[in-house]
Amino acid sequence: MEEILIKSIKLENELTIKLFDGSRKIAGDRWFVSMIARAEVPININSFNGDRKFDISIDEIRSALGESVIFEQKFEKNFVDNTEKEKIINRQKESFISSVLPYISLPQFQQMYILKEFHKAAQKRSRF
Repeated sequence: MEEILIKSIKLENELTIKLFDGSRKIAGDRWFVSMIARAEVPININSFNGDRKFDISIDEIRSALGESVIFEQKFEKNFVDNTEKEKIINRQKESFISSVLPYISLPQFQQMYILKEFHKAAQKRSRF
């Protein structure tokens, strides 16, 4: 599936959210419509704004996750008529901007997301 960049949004918390159209034709005039929001969240001391309320070091987090983690959210709809495709993509984009973007824009989002991904990775490792 080829993704086409729709919009790039630079946030005050230094993240850049990129919105992609990942739609593909499935049959005749029908589409699988997909709008993807993605941001690279760097793992560095700035991600934590000097907040040291937790017992995990940046090095431990980087060891488990690497230099960054990817935030991604998809909005999908199947079997969309060709004439409705652009309307659906625009609706998905506007929905993301109005409902999810305010949360991602929070100053503490990076820290919360990195810690969430770290704990998910730790749970996966503990199962083995």
